[in-house]
Amino acid sequence: MDNNPEHSRDSPEKWKIMWDVLFNSSPESIIMLSETQTILDANDTTLRLLGKKKDEIVGKKCYEVFHQTSEPPEGCPFVDMKKRKWKPCVNEMESVIGDLIVSVVPLDIPGEERKILHFARDVTLINQLAQRLISSLQRYTSFLNTLVKLDSLMLREKDMKALLDNSAKIICENENFEASWILVKEGSEIKTLSKYGADWNFEDRYPDDIEEKDDLWCKEYNEGFFIFIPLKVEDTHMGLIVLLRKSSEELSEEDKKILRIMADDIAITIKNRRLEFSKKVAYRELEKNIEDFATLIDGIRNPLAVIMGIAEMIIEEEDAKRKIIEQIEKIEEITYKIDKRWEKSENLRRFLKEE
Repeated sequence: MDNNPEHSRDSPEKWKIMWDVLFNSSPESIIMLSETQTILDANDTTLRLLGKKKDEIVGKKCYEVFHQTSEPPEGCPFVDMKKRKWKPCVNEMESVIGDLIVSVVPLDIPGEERKILHFARDVTLINQLAQRLISSLQRYTSFLNTLVKLDSLMLREKDMKALLDNSAKIICENENFEASWILVKEGSEIKTLSKYGADWNFEDRYPDDIEEKDDLWCKEYNEGFFIFIPLKVEDTHMGLIVLLRKSSEELSEEDKKILRIMADDIAITIKNRRLEFSKKVAYRELEKNIEDFATLIDGIRNPLAVIMGIAEMIIEEEDAKRKIIEQIEKIEEITYKIDKRWEKSENLRRFLKEE
């Protein structure tokens, strides 16, 4: 034990210096309160957050300073601490300086009135980031829900017009866009095939803004903020999706990525449906050609047999007969080739039918 009286005499002062250093160097707001929630002291962080001098807040109630109210707000940890017989309490509170995590701890010093340490950590930024994260998750969940609905529609809907009409509707309903247009390239022109939330075709009002670009772009009009998403399969431009929304908030890279995926799904479906339609047309044309082949072959083969018989019976001149028979044999050779082509066409028809 250190019995040096000088050391004992200096100890309280040293402890006070250490307390002051810790108190004022803390990155958290610390105030000392009385049992009636009166502010007795405040550290430098508190004064900086409040933008006030110490004599402007000492002597006031903590809720008057931090909440600008005449009584403790709901959820006040100081009130909860008193109800719990002075056990430490923690709660999140809104204040004039932002969102705070407030901890209150009673400080019992022998021979003195009870004091309470009030710690407050500013979590405004954390809460804002959390809110942005929640908002992003909700938005991406909505986007994914849209993609799932579109994929389901593309699998079950065979009619192209109905597919595009429902796609335009799903996009608007799930993403809260004001309107949507699906424009498809027909020859050298791009025309609105489906729309939702608008009674006018996009090319009628803004013909100069329909462009073949390789990536998404945005533009502001009187009606609002338009988003243009190209419909592309590899290097082939199939058309354009145009979305209208009131907010001019810039799209994030994730938003753009999901919109591109949505447009790619629709573009691939349009191309596949067109291929299916072309296949059906080709199949019908091929079937007709096969029938024409068969008729043509019969139309040639039957007269040839008759001519051959007549030539052998009535033409006495051997040289003339030989020339006629040679020509007939050439025609038969051509007929044979047509026959083989007919067989190939028939095999192709069966394959297309199975597909």
